[in-house]
Amino acid sequence: MKGFSKRGQGAPSGGNAAILVIVIAAFILMYILFLPKGERDKLLTQDTTTAKVAAGKLPGSTLLNENPGTLTVLKSKDFDHQLPSFNLFTKKEDAVLKGIDSINVGSSKSDTRKRSFILAVSDKVENAKLSFTVNSHNGNLIITQNSREIFRGEVDSFTEPLSVELEKENVFEFSTEPVPWYKPFTTNSYDLRNIKITGTVERLDNKEALQTVILATEEANLLDSAALSYFVDCSLKDVGKLSIYLNSNLLASKVPDCGSPEKWQLDPKDLVGGKNEFRFVAEKGTYLLDRLLLRTKLKEPIFPIYFFSLNNTVFRRIENNTINSTLNIMFLDDKERKTATVEINNQKTRIDTRQANFSKNVDSFMAAGTNFLRIVPETTINIINLRLVLDCQKAEECS
Repeated sequence: MKGFSKRGQGAPSGGNAAILVIVIAAFILMYILFLPKGERDKLLTQDTTTAKVAAGKLPGSTLLNENPGTLTVLKSKDFDHQLPSFNLFTKKEDAVLKGIDSINVGSSKSDTRKRSFILAVSDKVENAKLSFTVNSHNGNLIITQNSREIFRGEVDSFTEPLSVELEKENVFEFSTEPVPWYKPFTTNSYDLRNIKITGTVERLDNKEALQTVILATEEANLLDSAALSYFVDCSLKDVGKLSIYLNSNLLASKVPDCGSPEKWQLDPKDLVGGKNEFRFVAEKGTYLLDRLLLRTKLKEPIFPIYFFSLNNTVFRRIENNTINSTLNIMFLDDKERKTATVEINNQKTRIDTRQANFSKNVDSFMAAGTNFLRIVPETTINIINLRLVLDCQKAEECS
């Protein structure tokens, strides 16, 4: 009986809870229904409006997002780069290339004396000769050049100068023949005096000249054509080829037309922004190069054009001021003055700022359908980012 009584008491308690929930829900519903219409709508749409505010922009709002980089314009289309006049010449003269007062060499059963010297040659040498006189001697003299024997024999007092072909490095060695086995108590020896190597030297110090031209990067990037001109004063019977190199590339190699101007067209690709080197090399003779001029011609700069579209619905909303269109430009913050013209659908607005950012409302420039935008610089400008965006006057008007 006690158990039955407890179950009977639990059932009415659960029913009362359910009735209480129903009563509260009905009370809330009646409260909402009796609210004024504006308050009721605001309460029911609160979450949706909050979502729109958080979005903050019109869907598809970015019309352009570009990185133009460096834009430049040069006010002149022709540039003259003058180079200084200079002489090129090769000079031949007879010279003593090496001179030694004395050399003493000999050989015996117990001793061998050799003597060597080195001759380095940087210039072109013709008709090289080795000469010496003999003060005293016994036996045969041996002379080698770079381990190659060039003389062997007995010399009483002097001999005709020996013709030698000189290399860049030359080692001359003097010695005597060994004493024969059957003459154990004899000695071979040579006491040489006034040893000389002579020759006709062509001095090459002034046969080359290097001339440098500096081109601005903007000029190099816009090159359409280039030419090098100069005047050569020389004697045709005395000179050889004149070779010209541009940045290590052979430009020309010919016997110049002495007393007349010369002109060579260059490949614009061979010229670079920064340092360009012209190297002039004379084969032989004497030249005066005068009135040297590098003339460059530039092509018209091509500025990038960006296209974007506006449908009729969006354009009407721009016209009735429910949507804004804003151009934002971010420059390299170099504190330099940036001047340019922005063209949107052939309508122009000017940029003149030292700031890193430029922003402008361009509603009045917009048109339905296809639109274009172009920036024409007046100075070199570096544009990191260009954005054309749409947003709404009021967040709730975005859809």
